[in-house]
Amino acid sequence: MRLFMNTNKRLTALIFILFALSLAGCTSSPASTKNAKIKSGKDITFFVATDVHYLAKSLTDNGEAFQKFISGGDGRQLNYISEIMDAFTNDIKKKKGDVLIVSGDLTTNGEEDSHLEFAKKLKKIEENGTSVFVIPGNHDILNPFARGFKNSNQYVVDYIKKKDLEKIYKDFGYSEAISRDTNTLSYLASPSEDIWLLMLDTARYKDNIQKGQPRLDGEINEGTLEWIKECSDLAKKNNAQIIAVMHHNLIDHSKIIKDGFTINNSKKVLELFESFGIKLALTGHTHQQDIQFL
Repeated sequence: MRLFMNTNKRLTALIFILFALSLAGCTSSPASTKNAKIKSGKDITFFVATDVHYLAKSLTDNGEAFQKFISGGDGRQLNYISEIMDAFTNDIKKKKGDVLIVSGDLTTNGEEDSHLEFAKKLKKIEENGTSVFVIPGNHDILNPFARGFKNSNQYVVDYIKKKDLEKIYKDFGYSEAISRDTNTLSYLASPSEDIWLLMLDTARYKDNIQKGQPRLDGEINEGTLEWIKECSDLAKKNNAQIIAVMHHNLIDHSKIIKDGFTINNSKKVLELFESFGIKLALTGHTHQQDIQFL
């Protein structure tokens, strides 16, 4: 999915569909916008991609095992994902996007090679002048389902750990963060002086290997909620508006697809967001296009 959004302080949006860290607190106000490329009051063009599920070309021969895998999928065009990303890159360049947000499930099943190759794709986007910010999804870290495909067989490949994701994507948000949450891979970024991104890691991957599969559900833990409050306070001091970004849904987008998709503590988070003045959340996970208003 791609969301193309030209925004001012009122955050008006035009949408096109393409395909479907800590209690130590935030930095002081003077340092909070030092990395902002866009001055206060200027329009910003955002692109949003979610659930790309990138698969490295080196991990498939497009043979029988791979064809069987994609035929039983959920609409993901993995056999063309590299070409889709290249077309998306050209589209962002043509429309002169200021910011690209990628809200989780960066890879098919957390394969190390897929992460490394996807990061190269994102680097090309940044080289064209667009700032990129990413967060992980439930497929991206400590995923025991990481596989390659050859002839009629799947084979086990290396997955990445939490620290690996931060290293691979350091140039796409983590090294530019105003503040980091020590509990998760969440961070606060300032692409502009008055529009900030609260990039929330809602995935629960710590016990994936023991369970033998990635967890579907997500949540925002208590420590991270405390950190969010501090970030909200900092944003208010700097007259900045926060856009929240997370992989799992904040509210139900379907009467059927909701268990494991909407965060477990959604009611509490919604109440906190309302009290903090956070009015917009960009999410993914369900592989459907939907906008909800409260």
